[in-house]
Amino acid sequence: MDNRPIGLLDSGVGGLTVVKKIIAKMPHESTIFIGDNAHVPYGDKSKAEIIALTKQSVNFLLSKNVKLIVFACNTATAVAMNAIQKEIEPQIIGVIQSGALAAAQATKNKNVAVVATKMTVSLNAYQKEIQKRDSQIVVHEIAAPQIVPLIEADAGHQAYVSALQELLLPINKLDIDTLVLGCTHYPIIRSEFEQCLKPKVQIIDPADQVAQYTYNVMKRDGLFGSNSNDGAHEYYTTGDVRMFNELGKIVLDEQYVSAKHL
Repeated sequence: MDNRPIGLLDSGVGGLTVVKKIIAKMPHESTIFIGDNAHVPYGDKSKAEIIALTKQSVNFLLSKNVKLIVFACNTATAVAMNAIQKEIEPQIIGVIQSGALAAAQATKNKNVAVVATKMTVSLNAYQKEIQKRDSQIVVHEIAAPQIVPLIEADAGHQAYVSALQELLLPINKLDIDTLVLGCTHYPIIRSEFEQCLKPKVQIIDPADQVAQYTYNVMKRDGLFGSNSNDGAHEYYTTGDVRMFNELGKIVLDEQYVSAKHL
């Protein structure tokens, strides 16, 4: 039995989409989440900057004695996960591997699109992971640097739709049957994606598979806490606490979210 919390990190509030899935999957487990909102988005930064910023969040979570760490950020997973895993003992779980597995299992016509940050796309992170599972799958990766800032600013439905209509125009001309939301911010506006995407394209939210994989790892390694506990959840941000709390309520579907500033 291990009652230490699960640690999660992201560049902003998007990682809360993963937190929500993990809480639903393991309601007796505690979590600690840090959103580095002061430096969002990560997708436009250099590799060195992304690694340095991610290490800061990892060190904070280690100071909280977490039992494992979930990189609830596609960009941090693509750029920093492997390097940082070599330096720390707790296992790191990333979103890209989980999302790639889900996409490979879901596609019927072996034609998949991925919308992600500029850095994730430049590294062909999803293409590599999806084609590891099935080399016959064609992967179209589209960079969307404009979306995360809109979500962090809580720009609103019409702003999201306008941006997505332009972004998804080339995707809607492709013969795809599966779209991966390759940034944990994107599920926050999933309904807008559905509105702007051509019919009969299934949307993959990697958070679903991340929650299941985290469960599997914890079962394998004996990391579950006591079932008699109610999970406690702590939220931290390097940015605007009020904005984080307002967006956090929407993402987590909670009446009250109280983050602390770092």
